[in-house]
Amino acid sequence: MSFNFAYLAGGKLHLKLGDNPIRTIDSQFGQDVQDRTLKSQQRNAWKDKSPMAGVIPQAFLQQMEAMGEAKLPIAIRSVSPCSPGQLLYTLAVGEVTGVFTLDAALEKEQRLFHNSDFAVQHLHVHPQQNEFACTVMHKDGSANIAVMPIDGARPREITAGDSIDLAPQWIPGSAKALVFQSAGIARNQEGFVLEQSPFTIEKLDFQSGEMTTIADSSKFDLLAPKMTADGSLYYIRRPYQSRQRQLNILTLIKDILLIPFRLIQAIYEWLNVFTQSYTGKPLVKSGQPQVQAKQDLLIWGNVINTEAEAEKNRRFGDEDSPALVPRSWQLICQRPDGEIQMIGDGVISYDVDTDGGVVYTNGSAIYATHPGGMPKRLLRDRPIEQVVIVADQ
Repeated sequence: MSFNFAYLAGGKLHLKLGDNPIRTIDSQFGQDVQDRTLKSQQRNAWKDKSPMAGVIPQAFLQQMEAMGEAKLPIAIRSVSPCSPGQLLYTLAVGEVTGVFTLDAALEKEQRLFHNSDFAVQHLHVHPQQNEFACTVMHKDGSANIAVMPIDGARPREITAGDSIDLAPQWIPGSAKALVFQSAGIARNQEGFVLEQSPFTIEKLDFQSGEMTTIADSSKFDLLAPKMTADGSLYYIRRPYQSRQRQLNILTLIKDILLIPFRLIQAIYEWLNVFTQSYTGKPLVKSGQPQVQAKQDLLIWGNVINTEAEAEKNRRFGDEDSPALVPRSWQLICQRPDGEIQMIGDGVISYDVDTDGGVVYTNGSAIYATHPGGMPKRLLRDRPIEQVVIVADQ
């Protein structure tokens, strides 16, 4: 079982082609923006130093200066195979999001589009036509599906309304049709999102102009749909959670009882930061147990404490590669005859090839399987956010 694939881990793009070692791709555009920003901060640093001198302790001033000169975060958010030997990906540098092509052999990067008004994610290149579909994420919480020629200048939105439309995927074998996940949202008078419906799977046919719901559930979110040429529908199924959770008396009593302990912890954390600022040393001395920081990641719209989930899932699988999301996040294959097959659990991302081979990740490792076969672990890394199959060059 052999696959060429690319994956995102920790905001970086990694390539695994054949028996070659894993290659990590760095963005020259992101590095250039990062360097320009840092130089600008350094040129203007003198403006902030003189008024503070003699007023704030030197150790705290040095910490403020280091924070001011921190590099802009660079993260690749989505990747899609393009033509053989090429990849398409989105890059976020601070508030700026861009779409780029990459020649994998030459590691030559070309910018197609960038802006700071909205974010672009969930790229998928059309297998025959010179265009790609993507998600346009707006700052008001809504998201629309868009298409853009690879040599174009700006994504053109093709869905609208107060909804969250994500993860478009072209359907192989059809002239021009795609599937995507969609959820309606409800707002209050101030425009804040109060509620979100379960994600359903929609099909949009460009020739007829019709959009139809092909899979839905009142109990589950159906995520990241892909349809193969034989009509099989793949998706990640997770339990639906309403934003307006019902009041639980036991939880309320527990929260009230824990107020003093949480207050003490908050005071301790504040004193720890204060002490480090003035003395450079933490309150907790070497050799004493320290509170482990929470590892929260935003995965398909849910904030997940990945360390806590990994600890829960170690008892169900490999101790060295536990799922970073609940095991109830299941990868499903729905056959044209209605048969439902569960392929894997604790799944964050996956891809399917033309022969029905599946590559998927639970956040800690990447696995491969074929219909009727057992999953085989290909590699371990963490945290893995997306995996895609790459065609042979």
